[in-house]
Amino acid sequence: MALANAKDTCTALVLAGGGSNGAWEAGVLWGLTHYGNPEDFAYDWITGVSAGAINTAALSGWPTGSEKEASEWLSYTMSTFTTHDIWVEWPDTTIEEAITTKPSILNDEPAVATFTEIFKEP
Repeated sequence: MALANAKDTCTALVLAGGGSNGAWEAGVLWGLTHYGNPEDFAYDWITGVSAGAINTAALSGWPTGSEKEASEWLSYTMSTFTTHDIWVEWPDTTIEEAITTKPSILNDEPAVATFTEIFKEP
């Protein structure tokens, strides 16, 4: 028995990770939604890892049908990031000390503050 409003397909967008590849992905999404048929990019599901997970979180707040606007916002937002919005070196710490005494080689606390600000509710 089929559901009355069921679609024949389920479309998913899977975004990869890789640091600054998140900005590249935002640009690709902008291009697809501006030069392609926007209906082709109305995804039922979006998922990602690392930088792709950041883009997934950003896109998840936009309703289906606003993919073009979402891509514009995401592309602009990614274009405003600087490295220090995401990470900084540990102060007064050598790489050797960071490897043995810190949770990571770089301090990613700025990323937490950056994404908290970007994703806060209006």
